[in-house]
Amino acid sequence: MAEPQKAVWNQLVENLPSDWFAAEQTPQLVAYAGHCVRLEKIETSLATLDPIQDITVYDKLVKLAAGESAKIAMHSRSFRLTVQSRLKAETAFGRAGGAASAAAASKRPWDVDGLLA
Repeated sequence: MAEPQKAVWNQLVENLPSDWFAAEQTPQLVAYAGHCVRLEKIETSLATLDPIQDITVYDKLVKLAAGESAKIAMHSRSFRLTVQSRLKAETAFGRAGGAASAAAASKRPWDVDGLLA
């Protein structure tokens, strides 16, 4: 596995309990990490491209990004990584108040130094 994929893998597994994944999910974890790395490369290319100057390449990259995003979402649901998949049905509807106030008190996951710079 390439270093960027290892970084995605480590970020994922280090933030979940040790029994979250079973051994038979290893190929799916490898695929998830690969999709994440490919999406990042595509997004980097899109950021440097002028869509007016080269609409054909831009269109192809947007379609590739959409495909990678869909695959990441599929794996995320399968791994129970989405917020909705972590909520129990009986508490999902009324949980917003407590969760929102607790989240506001802690650091938000997307507040990563340099991510949005």
